[in-house]
Amino acid sequence: MALLEIEGVTKHFHARGGKGVVRAVNQVSFSIDEGETVALIGESGSGKSTLGRLVLRLLDPDQGSVWFEGTDLTKLNVKEMREVRARLQVVFQEPYESLNPRMSIGDIIGEPLIVHNRTMKSTEREQRVRETLERVGLPQEAALRLPGQLSGGQQQRVGIARAIITNPKLIVLDEPTSSLDLSVRAQILMLLADLQRELGLAYLFISHDISTVEYVSQRIAVMYLGEILETGPVSEVIRDPRHPYTRALLSSRLSTDPKESLPRLRLLGDIGSPTDARGIGCVLAPRCPMVIDECRSQTIDLQPFGPDHKVACIRAAETSDVLLSGTSTGAITN
Repeated sequence: MALLEIEGVTKHFHARGGKGVVRAVNQVSFSIDEGETVALIGESGSGKSTLGRLVLRLLDPDQGSVWFEGTDLTKLNVKEMREVRARLQVVFQEPYESLNPRMSIGDIIGEPLIVHNRTMKSTEREQRVRETLERVGLPQEAALRLPGQLSGGQQQRVGIARAIITNPKLIVLDEPTSSLDLSVRAQILMLLADLQRELGLAYLFISHDISTVEYVSQRIAVMYLGEILETGPVSEVIRDPRHPYTRALLSSRLSTDPKESLPRLRLLGDIGSPTDARGIGCVLAPRCPMVIDECRSQTIDLQPFGPDHKVACIRAAETSDVLLSGTSTGAITN
């Protein structure tokens, strides 16, 4: 059994002022094995962070189940869920906003031990804090500082330290490097990879940057307007994307070779509103340059496209040919 299994999870919100329903997550299913990194990518507004909060049960799904270590988290009461949280942690996008500015770094990192291990002596807790500071590459004297006295990269190391101090099995990484500059971003990614190897951690890595997840993930799930459109081994999805949305995301990358001209697949218009009415058909149909009548009239679910590779597109077998030939409605350019 997988460490984490999401089955048919749906979450809708009522928009302010009675302006409809926000369909944040719709019938999403995926799994994460022990020690594995699964990347969840998509544009802003696609529902990635909401899904991460559903995994952590910071939000309750309207329907579906979230299985962690063989237990359906949606069935647990508050006390039972508190016991699970030590093994299910999170690192947030904005490090400074997730740290209490009035608490010392040592108190911030040690606080989860107070919550989850109330019998631990203060001397033992302080020792664990010192060990964890060293593990994430921070000096011992950082324990006495306030968050505002640290750089952005150091603040994110504090967030990581706070997440790992309870010896979790799974960490949700919600855009953990998006607010950092490139050099610091690379250092944080290397730290996360080292910790995964040392501690056997599993990650749900939420990002909009497909170039980043290519180097840190084993599997990838591509999300758009609350739905998973393509999923599979990261090497296969990056090498041979079969959903037009995945290919459009890949098209936005810049090549490291200035002489190389990459073929482009551009979507039509901007990301749709999650409050728009959903009928039968592909959620990408209004923007897709490969759309045909059947895309709007058929229910389109994830279907196998090779071992462990699934695509929610009735034209998945044609995607590469259409891109290379440039025959799709003039939306493909070089």
